Amino acid sequence: MATGTFHAARLKGVATIPPAKSEAHRALLLAALGWKPCRLNGFAPPVCDDTQAMINGVTALGATVELADDALLVTPAPYAPPNAEPVACEVHACAAALRMLIPAFLARGRAVRFTMEDALFARPLAAFDPLLQKLNATFTRTPSHNGRRATVELSGFMPAGTYEIDGSLSSQFASGLLIALAHARDDTGAPASATLRVKPPIVSRPYLDMTLAQMQRFGHTVSERDDGLFALSPAAASAPAELDVAPDWSQAAVFLCANAMGSSVILAKMSAPKAGEHSLQGDARIVSLLREMGLRIRNLPEGLLVSCPSRAELLPLTVNCADIPDLAPILALTCTQAAGESTLTGVGRLRVKECDRLEATYTLLTRLGARVEIGADGDTLRVWGPTALDGGFAADARGDHRVVMLMATAALLCRRPVVLAGIEAVHKSWPGFLATYQALGGEMI
Repeated sequence: MATGTFHAARLKGVATIPPAKSEAHRALLLAALGWKPCRLNGFAPPVCDDTQAMINGVTALGATVELADDALLVTPAPYAPPNAEPVACEVHACAAALRMLIPAFLARGRAVRFTMEDALFARPLAAFDPLLQKLNATFTRTPSHNGRRATVELSGFMPAGTYEIDGSLSSQFASGLLIALAHARDDTGAPASATLRVKPPIVSRPYLDMTLAQMQRFGHTVSERDDGLFALSPAAASAPAELDVAPDWSQAAVFLCANAMGSSVILAKMSAPKAGEHSLQGDARIVSLLREMGLRIRNLPEGLLVSCPSRAELLPLTVNCADIPDLAPILALTCTQAAGESTLTGVGRLRVKECDRLEATYTLLTRLGARVEIGADGDTLRVWGPTALDGGFAADARGDHRVVMLMATAALLCRRPVVLAGIEAVHKSWPGFLATYQALGGEMI
Protein backbone atom coordinates (compact mmCIF):
# COMPACT_ATOMS: atom_id res chain seq x y z
CA MET A 1 0.00 0.00 0.00
CA ALA A 2 1.47 3.33 -1.11
CA THR A 3 1.31 6.43 1.07
CA GLY A 4 1.50 10.08 0.08
CA THR A 5 1.93 13.21 2.17
CA PHE A 6 0.10 16.17 0.69
CA HIS A 7 1.00 19.79 1.48
CA ALA A 8 -0.73 23.11 0.90
CA ALA A 9 -0.19 24.50 -2.58
CA ARG A 10 -1.83 26.36 -5.44
CA LEU A 11 -2.29 24.47 -8.69
CA LYS A 12 -1.63 26.32 -11.91
CA GLY A 13 -1.20 25.28 -15.53
CA VAL A 14 -2.92 23.20 -18.22
CA ALA A 15 -4.24 19.70 -17.49
CA THR A 16 -5.38 17.00 -19.88
CA ILE A 17 -8.36 15.06 -18.53
CA PRO A 18 -8.62 11.31 -19.29
CA PRO A 19 -11.47 9.88 -21.38
CA ALA A 20 -14.80 9.31 -19.68
CA LYS A 21 -14.84 5.71 -18.57
CA SER A 22 -18.66 5.73 -18.56
CA GLU A 23 -18.62 6.56 -22.28
CA ALA A 24 -15.75 4.14 -22.86
CA HIS A 25 -17.59 1.22 -21.25
CA ARG A 26 -20.62 1.65 -23.48
CA ALA A 27 -18.64 2.27 -26.66
CA LEU A 28 -16.41 -0.76 -26.05
CA LEU A 29 -19.37 -3.07 -25.47
CA LEU A 30 -21.33 -1.76 -28.46
CA ALA A 31 -18.28 -2.05 -30.72
CA ALA A 32 -17.51 -5.56 -29.48
CA LEU A 33 -21.07 -6.77 -30.13
CA GLY A 34 -21.30 -4.99 -33.47
CA TRP A 35 -20.56 -5.92 -37.06
CA LYS A 36 -17.39 -4.11 -38.08
CA PRO A 37 -14.19 -2.74 -36.51
CA CYS A 38 -14.37 0.58 -34.70
CA ARG A 39 -11.65 2.99 -33.59
CA LEU A 40 -12.32 4.69 -30.23
CA ASN A 41 -10.25 7.87 -29.97
CA GLY A 42 -9.00 9.63 -26.85
CA PHE A 43 -7.08 6.93 -24.96
CA ALA A 44 -3.61 8.19 -24.20
CA PRO A 45 -1.91 5.46 -22.13
CA PRO A 46 -2.06 4.28 -19.44
CA VAL A 47 -5.62 2.97 -19.53
CA CYS A 48 -7.34 3.10 -16.14
CA ASP A 49 -8.29 -0.09 -14.26
CA ASP A 50 -12.03 0.36 -14.92
CA THR A 51 -11.59 0.69 -18.67
CA GLN A 52 -9.21 -2.29 -18.63
CA ALA A 53 -11.94 -4.28 -16.86
CA MET A 54 -14.30 -3.68 -19.78
CA ILE A 55 -11.52 -4.47 -22.27
CA ASN A 56 -11.02 -7.77 -20.42
CA GLY A 57 -14.75 -8.42 -20.68
CA VAL A 58 -15.17 -7.83 -24.40
CA THR A 59 -11.99 -9.79 -25.05
CA ALA A 60 -13.46 -12.72 -23.11
CA LEU A 61 -16.55 -12.41 -25.33
CA GLY A 62 -14.27 -12.91 -28.34
CA ALA A 63 -13.51 -9.35 -29.48
CA THR A 64 -9.98 -8.04 -29.92
CA VAL A 65 -8.86 -4.66 -28.57
CA GLU A 66 -5.57 -2.99 -29.44
CA LEU A 67 -4.23 0.27 -27.96
CA ALA A 68 -2.39 2.26 -30.63
CA ASP A 69 -1.92 5.97 -31.39
CA ASP A 70 -4.05 7.06 -28.41
CA ALA A 71 -6.98 4.95 -29.60
CA LEU A 72 -8.61 1.60 -28.87
CA LEU A 73 -9.03 -0.46 -32.04
CA VAL A 74 -11.94 -2.85 -31.52
CA THR A 75 -12.68 -5.84 -33.75
CA PRO A 76 -16.10 -7.34 -32.91
CA ALA A 77 -16.61 -10.75 -31.36
CA PRO A 78 -17.90 -13.16 -34.02
CA TYR A 79 -21.21 -14.74 -33.18
CA ALA A 80 -21.02 -18.35 -32.07
CA PRO A 81 -23.63 -20.77 -30.68
CA PRO A 82 -24.08 -20.79 -26.88
CA ASN A 83 -21.22 -22.45 -25.01
CA ALA A 84 -21.32 -23.67 -21.42
CA GLU A 85 -17.53 -23.89 -21.08
CA PRO A 86 -16.63 -20.80 -18.95
CA VAL A 87 -14.09 -18.22 -20.03
CA ALA A 88 -12.12 -16.22 -17.45
CA CYS A 89 -12.59 -12.49 -17.05
CA GLU A 90 -10.86 -10.14 -14.57
CA VAL A 91 -13.03 -7.11 -13.70
CA HIS A 92 -10.86 -5.68 -10.87
CA ALA A 93 -13.14 -3.42 -8.78
CA CYS A 94 -15.35 -2.11 -11.58
CA ALA A 95 -19.07 -2.45 -10.83
CA ALA A 96 -20.07 -0.89 -14.16
CA ALA A 97 -18.11 -3.46 -16.14
CA LEU A 98 -19.49 -6.41 -14.16
CA ARG A 99 -23.09 -5.21 -14.28
CA MET A 100 -22.98 -4.41 -18.00
CA LEU A 101 -21.09 -7.53 -19.01
CA ILE A 102 -23.44 -10.01 -17.30
CA PRO A 103 -26.30 -9.35 -19.80
CA ALA A 104 -23.84 -9.38 -22.72
CA PHE A 105 -22.59 -12.86 -21.82
CA LEU A 106 -26.19 -14.04 -21.38
CA ALA A 107 -27.15 -12.64 -24.79
CA ARG A 108 -24.28 -14.58 -26.37
CA GLY A 109 -24.95 -17.66 -24.23
CA ARG A 110 -21.31 -17.64 -23.19
CA ALA A 111 -20.45 -19.01 -19.75
CA VAL A 112 -17.99 -16.88 -17.78
CA ARG A 113 -16.10 -16.79 -14.50
CA PHE A 114 -15.52 -13.23 -13.31
CA THR A 115 -12.71 -12.64 -10.79
CA MET A 116 -12.69 -9.43 -8.77
CA GLU A 117 -11.61 -7.47 -5.73
CA ASP A 118 -13.46 -8.03 -2.47
CA ALA A 119 -14.85 -4.49 -2.57
CA LEU A 120 -16.64 -5.24 -5.84
CA PHE A 121 -17.83 -8.64 -4.65
CA ALA A 122 -19.56 -6.86 -1.76
CA ARG A 123 -21.52 -4.57 -4.07
CA PRO A 124 -25.10 -5.62 -4.90
CA LEU A 125 -26.17 -7.62 -7.95
CA ALA A 126 -29.64 -8.47 -6.68
CA ALA A 127 -31.33 -6.49 -9.46
CA PHE A 128 -30.48 -9.38 -11.78
CA ASP A 129 -32.16 -12.03 -9.60
CA PRO A 130 -35.57 -12.03 -11.38
CA LEU A 131 -33.84 -12.14 -14.79
CA LEU A 132 -31.61 -15.05 -13.81
CA GLN A 133 -34.58 -16.97 -12.41
CA LYS A 134 -36.58 -16.38 -15.60
CA LEU A 135 -33.71 -17.69 -17.72
CA ASN A 136 -32.99 -20.57 -15.34
CA ALA A 137 -29.39 -19.39 -15.47
CA THR A 138 -26.65 -20.64 -13.18
CA PHE A 139 -25.21 -17.87 -11.03
CA THR A 140 -22.68 -18.66 -8.31
CA ARG A 141 -20.98 -16.13 -6.04
CA THR A 142 -17.87 -17.34 -4.18
CA PRO A 143 -16.08 -15.01 -1.71
CA SER A 144 -12.30 -14.87 -1.55
CA HIS A 145 -10.74 -17.54 0.65
CA ASN A 146 -7.21 -18.70 1.47
CA GLY A 147 -5.64 -16.50 -1.18
CA ARG A 148 -8.21 -17.26 -3.88
CA ARG A 149 -9.93 -14.29 -5.51
CA ALA A 150 -13.65 -13.65 -5.19
CA THR A 151 -15.57 -14.97 -8.20
CA VAL A 152 -18.97 -14.74 -9.85
CA GLU A 153 -19.75 -17.61 -12.26
CA LEU A 154 -22.51 -17.29 -14.84
CA SER A 155 -24.00 -19.69 -17.37
CA GLY A 156 -27.20 -19.27 -19.36
CA PHE A 157 -28.76 -17.90 -22.53
CA MET A 158 -30.98 -14.83 -22.93
CA PRO A 159 -32.90 -15.00 -26.21
CA ALA A 160 -34.79 -12.06 -27.66
CA GLY A 161 -37.99 -11.49 -25.74
CA THR A 162 -39.64 -9.29 -23.12
CA TYR A 163 -37.76 -8.52 -19.92
CA GLU A 164 -37.80 -6.11 -17.00
CA ILE A 165 -35.33 -4.71 -14.46
CA ASP A 166 -35.62 -2.61 -11.30
CA GLY A 167 -34.47 0.90 -12.18
CA SER A 168 -34.16 2.12 -8.59
CA LEU A 169 -30.89 0.34 -7.73
CA SER A 170 -28.42 1.45 -10.42
CA SER A 171 -28.74 2.53 -14.04
CA GLN A 172 -25.85 0.17 -14.86
CA PHE A 173 -28.15 -2.86 -14.75
CA ALA A 174 -30.57 -1.31 -17.23
CA SER A 175 -27.77 -0.01 -19.45
CA GLY A 176 -26.22 -3.45 -19.72
CA LEU A 177 -29.55 -5.02 -20.57
CA LEU A 178 -30.41 -2.39 -23.19
CA ILE A 179 -27.14 -2.97 -25.02
CA ALA A 180 -27.36 -6.76 -24.75
CA LEU A 181 -30.99 -6.96 -25.88
CA ALA A 182 -30.27 -4.70 -28.84
CA HIS A 183 -28.01 -7.57 -29.99
CA ALA A 184 -30.33 -10.40 -28.90
CA ARG A 185 -31.08 -13.37 -31.14
CA ASP A 186 -33.92 -15.82 -31.37
CA ASP A 187 -33.58 -19.57 -30.86
CA THR A 188 -32.36 -20.02 -34.43
CA GLY A 189 -29.50 -17.56 -33.92
CA ALA A 190 -31.04 -14.78 -36.04
CA PRO A 191 -31.05 -11.15 -34.78
CA ALA A 192 -34.47 -10.29 -33.33
CA SER A 193 -36.37 -7.51 -31.59
CA ALA A 194 -36.75 -7.34 -27.81
CA THR A 195 -38.33 -5.17 -25.14
CA LEU A 196 -37.14 -4.07 -21.71
CA ARG A 197 -39.22 -2.46 -19.02
CA VAL A 198 -37.18 -0.44 -16.53
CA LYS A 199 -39.36 -0.19 -13.46
CA PRO A 200 -39.35 3.34 -12.00
CA PRO A 201 -37.95 5.23 -10.30
CA ILE A 202 -34.92 5.24 -12.62
CA VAL A 203 -31.87 6.47 -10.70
CA SER A 204 -28.94 8.21 -12.40
CA ARG A 205 -31.09 8.81 -15.47
CA PRO A 206 -28.32 10.77 -17.26
CA TYR A 207 -26.24 7.58 -17.43
CA LEU A 208 -29.15 5.70 -18.99
CA ASP A 209 -29.56 8.53 -21.49
CA MET A 210 -25.84 8.22 -22.27
CA THR A 211 -26.42 4.55 -23.08
CA LEU A 212 -29.31 5.39 -25.41
CA ALA A 213 -27.26 8.08 -27.16
CA GLN A 214 -24.31 5.73 -27.66
CA MET A 215 -26.64 3.04 -29.01
CA GLN A 216 -28.01 5.54 -31.51
CA ARG A 217 -24.45 6.30 -32.64
CA PHE A 218 -23.99 2.59 -33.34
CA GLY A 219 -27.09 2.40 -35.50
CA HIS A 220 -29.67 1.18 -32.98
CA THR A 221 -33.17 2.62 -32.78
CA VAL A 222 -34.77 2.54 -29.35
CA SER A 223 -38.28 3.76 -28.64
CA GLU A 224 -39.35 4.57 -25.09
CA ARG A 225 -42.84 4.80 -23.63
CA ASP A 226 -43.75 6.87 -20.60
CA ASP A 227 -43.95 3.80 -18.37
CA GLY A 228 -40.27 2.91 -18.91
CA LEU A 229 -40.85 0.35 -21.66
CA PHE A 230 -38.06 0.30 -24.25
CA ALA A 231 -38.51 -1.39 -27.64
CA LEU A 232 -35.24 -2.50 -29.24
CA SER A 233 -34.49 -3.67 -32.75
CA PRO A 234 -31.30 -4.97 -34.38
CA ALA A 235 -29.08 -2.20 -35.76
CA ALA A 236 -30.55 -0.77 -38.97
CA ALA A 237 -27.88 1.85 -39.69
CA SER A 238 -24.13 1.55 -40.14
CA ALA A 239 -21.97 1.60 -37.04
CA PRO A 240 -19.25 4.28 -36.95
CA ALA A 241 -15.79 3.45 -38.20
CA GLU A 242 -14.44 5.64 -35.43
CA LEU A 243 -15.77 7.46 -32.40
CA ASP A 244 -14.33 10.14 -30.13
CA VAL A 245 -14.64 9.48 -26.39
CA ALA A 246 -14.90 12.80 -24.56
CA PRO A 247 -12.88 13.80 -21.49
CA ASP A 248 -14.39 12.77 -18.16
CA TRP A 249 -16.36 15.56 -16.47
CA SER A 250 -16.31 13.82 -13.08
CA GLN A 251 -12.50 13.91 -13.18
CA ALA A 252 -12.49 17.45 -14.57
CA ALA A 253 -14.63 18.46 -11.59
CA VAL A 254 -11.68 17.87 -9.25
CA PHE A 255 -9.60 20.64 -10.83
CA LEU A 256 -12.63 22.87 -11.46
CA CYS A 257 -13.43 22.71 -7.75
CA ALA A 258 -9.75 23.30 -6.90
CA ASN A 259 -10.05 26.47 -8.96
CA ALA A 260 -13.09 27.49 -6.92
CA MET A 261 -10.86 27.29 -3.86
CA GLY A 262 -7.93 29.31 -5.21
CA SER A 263 -6.15 27.33 -7.93
CA SER A 264 -5.92 28.22 -11.62
CA VAL A 265 -6.01 25.13 -13.85
CA ILE A 266 -7.05 25.20 -17.51
CA LEU A 267 -8.64 22.00 -18.81
CA ALA A 268 -7.23 21.29 -22.26
CA LYS A 269 -9.63 20.50 -25.12
CA MET A 270 -12.68 21.11 -22.92
CA SER A 271 -15.27 23.87 -23.02
CA ALA A 272 -18.33 24.81 -21.02
CA PRO A 273 -21.55 23.40 -22.50
CA LYS A 274 -23.52 26.10 -24.28
CA ALA A 275 -27.10 26.96 -23.38
CA GLY A 276 -29.33 24.17 -24.66
CA GLU A 277 -26.35 21.99 -25.52
CA HIS A 278 -26.60 18.39 -24.32
CA SER A 279 -23.61 16.45 -23.03
CA LEU A 280 -23.62 12.66 -22.90
CA GLN A 281 -22.22 12.99 -19.37
CA GLY A 282 -24.54 14.16 -16.62
CA ASP A 283 -21.49 15.26 -14.63
CA ALA A 284 -20.99 18.11 -17.11
CA ARG A 285 -23.48 19.80 -14.81
CA ILE A 286 -20.51 20.71 -12.60
CA VAL A 287 -20.03 23.83 -14.75
CA SER A 288 -23.53 25.20 -14.08
CA LEU A 289 -23.28 24.32 -10.38
CA LEU A 290 -20.04 26.24 -9.98
CA ARG A 291 -21.59 29.12 -11.89
CA GLU A 292 -24.39 29.10 -9.28
CA MET A 293 -21.71 29.42 -6.60
CA GLY A 294 -20.45 32.60 -8.23
CA LEU A 295 -17.58 31.36 -10.36
CA ARG A 296 -16.58 32.82 -13.69
CA ILE A 297 -16.64 30.38 -16.61
CA ARG A 298 -14.37 31.10 -19.56
CA ASN A 299 -13.67 29.15 -22.74
CA LEU A 300 -10.09 30.05 -23.66
CA PRO A 301 -8.07 28.96 -26.71
CA GLU A 302 -6.15 26.60 -24.39
CA GLY A 303 -9.30 25.15 -22.84
CA LEU A 304 -11.80 25.67 -20.04
CA LEU A 305 -11.01 27.93 -17.07
CA VAL A 306 -13.22 28.35 -14.02
CA SER A 307 -12.12 31.02 -11.59
CA CYS A 308 -13.23 32.86 -8.47
CA PRO A 309 -11.58 36.08 -7.24
CA SER A 310 -11.86 35.01 -3.61
CA ARG A 311 -13.03 31.93 -1.74
CA ALA A 312 -15.05 34.21 0.51
CA GLU A 313 -17.21 35.10 -2.47
CA LEU A 314 -18.39 31.53 -3.01
CA LEU A 315 -22.14 31.20 -2.59
CA PRO A 316 -23.68 28.22 -0.79
CA LEU A 317 -25.23 25.50 -2.93
CA THR A 318 -28.41 23.46 -2.79
CA VAL A 319 -28.33 20.51 -5.16
CA ASN A 320 -29.88 17.07 -5.62
CA CYS A 321 -26.99 14.67 -6.30
CA ALA A 322 -29.11 11.60 -7.07
CA ASP A 323 -28.19 11.75 -10.75
CA ILE A 324 -24.63 13.03 -10.20
CA PRO A 325 -23.36 11.00 -7.22
CA ASP A 326 -19.70 11.12 -8.29
CA LEU A 327 -19.71 14.91 -7.89
CA ALA A 328 -21.01 14.88 -4.32
CA PRO A 329 -17.69 14.49 -2.38
CA ILE A 330 -15.78 17.18 -4.26
CA LEU A 331 -18.81 19.49 -4.15
CA ALA A 332 -19.06 18.96 -0.39
CA LEU A 333 -15.41 19.98 -0.03
CA THR A 334 -15.99 23.08 -2.15
CA CYS A 335 -19.00 24.01 -0.02
CA THR A 336 -16.75 24.16 3.07
CA GLN A 337 -15.40 27.38 1.51
CA ALA A 338 -18.82 28.89 0.66
CA ALA A 339 -20.44 31.53 2.86
CA GLY A 340 -23.41 29.86 4.54
CA GLU A 341 -25.22 26.52 4.62
CA SER A 342 -25.08 24.23 1.62
CA THR A 343 -27.38 21.23 1.23
CA LEU A 344 -26.63 18.16 -0.88
CA THR A 345 -29.55 15.74 -1.17
CA GLY A 346 -29.78 12.36 -2.91
CA VAL A 347 -26.48 11.23 -1.40
CA GLY A 348 -27.64 7.97 0.17
CA ARG A 349 -26.39 5.92 -2.79
CA LEU A 350 -22.84 6.96 -1.93
CA ARG A 351 -22.92 4.26 0.75
CA VAL A 352 -22.62 1.49 -1.88
CA LYS A 353 -19.66 2.78 -3.87
CA GLU A 354 -16.07 1.50 -3.60
CA CYS A 355 -16.44 2.27 0.10
CA ASP A 356 -19.18 3.91 2.16
CA ARG A 357 -18.36 7.14 0.38
CA LEU A 358 -20.95 9.18 2.29
CA GLU A 359 -19.47 8.22 5.65
CA ALA A 360 -15.95 8.73 4.30
CA THR A 361 -16.75 12.22 3.04
CA TYR A 362 -18.41 13.17 6.33
CA THR A 363 -15.61 11.74 8.49
CA LEU A 364 -12.71 13.15 6.50
CA LEU A 365 -14.18 16.63 6.10
CA THR A 366 -14.94 16.68 9.82
CA ARG A 367 -11.36 15.69 10.64
CA LEU A 368 -10.16 18.50 8.39
CA GLY A 369 -12.07 20.91 10.61
CA ALA A 370 -15.20 21.42 8.52
CA ARG A 371 -18.70 21.53 9.93
CA VAL A 372 -20.63 18.77 8.19
CA GLU A 373 -23.81 16.87 9.06
CA ILE A 374 -25.58 13.84 7.63
CA GLY A 375 -29.34 14.33 7.86
CA ALA A 376 -31.60 11.98 9.77
CA ASP A 377 -32.96 10.69 6.46
CA GLY A 378 -29.49 9.38 5.55
CA ASP A 379 -29.86 11.03 2.17
CA THR A 380 -28.83 14.61 2.96
CA LEU A 381 -25.43 16.17 3.60
CA ARG A 382 -25.24 19.68 5.06
CA VAL A 383 -22.08 21.73 4.96
CA TRP A 384 -21.40 25.09 6.61
CA GLY A 385 -18.69 27.54 5.60
CA PRO A 386 -16.41 29.20 5.03
CA THR A 387 -14.10 27.08 7.19
CA ALA A 388 -10.32 27.14 7.49
CA LEU A 389 -9.10 23.58 7.02
CA ASP A 390 -6.40 22.21 9.30
CA GLY A 391 -5.04 18.76 8.34
CA GLY A 392 -2.22 17.31 10.39
CA PHE A 393 -3.47 13.72 10.45
CA ALA A 394 -3.11 10.39 8.65
CA ALA A 395 -6.02 8.70 6.89
CA ASP A 396 -6.75 5.76 4.62
CA ALA A 397 -8.18 6.06 1.10
CA ARG A 398 -10.39 3.02 1.79
CA GLY A 399 -9.67 1.66 -1.68
CA ASP A 400 -11.65 4.52 -3.22
CA HIS A 401 -10.25 6.61 -6.06
CA ARG A 402 -12.63 9.48 -5.27
CA VAL A 403 -11.28 9.66 -1.72
CA VAL A 404 -7.73 10.06 -3.06
CA MET A 405 -8.79 12.97 -5.25
CA LEU A 406 -10.87 14.49 -2.46
CA MET A 407 -8.03 14.51 0.05
CA ALA A 408 -5.39 15.65 -2.45
CA THR A 409 -7.61 18.62 -3.27
CA ALA A 410 -8.46 19.34 0.36
CA ALA A 411 -4.76 19.35 1.31
CA LEU A 412 -4.20 22.32 -1.00
CA LEU A 413 -5.98 24.46 1.61
CA CYS A 414 -4.78 22.80 4.80
CA ARG A 415 -2.60 24.50 7.41
CA ARG A 416 -0.78 21.22 8.07
CA PRO A 417 0.03 18.25 5.76
CA VAL A 418 -2.35 15.36 5.19
CA VAL A 419 -0.97 11.80 5.02
CA LEU A 420 -3.02 9.39 2.95
CA ALA A 421 -2.45 5.64 2.68
CA GLY A 422 -3.68 3.63 -0.30
CA ILE A 423 -3.18 6.32 -2.93
CA GLU A 424 -2.81 3.63 -5.61
CA ALA A 425 -6.63 3.39 -5.54
CA VAL A 426 -6.64 6.34 -7.95
CA HIS A 427 -5.54 3.97 -10.74
CA LYS A 428 -9.12 2.75 -10.89
CA SER A 429 -10.17 5.82 -12.87
CA TRP A 430 -7.11 8.03 -13.50
CA PRO A 431 -3.64 6.44 -13.30
CA GLY A 432 -2.01 9.77 -14.17
CA PHE A 433 -3.83 11.89 -11.59
CA LEU A 434 -1.00 12.26 -9.08
CA ALA A 435 1.58 12.98 -11.79
CA THR A 436 -0.74 15.66 -13.24
CA TYR A 437 -1.37 17.06 -9.75
CA GLN A 438 2.36 17.41 -9.13
CA ALA A 439 3.04 18.86 -12.58
CA LEU A 440 0.52 21.58 -11.77
CA GLY A 441 2.34 22.46 -8.56
CA GLY A 442 0.77 20.07 -6.08
CA GLU A 443 3.19 19.04 -3.34
CA MET A 444 3.17 15.34 -2.52
CA ILE A 445 5.99 13.24 -1.11
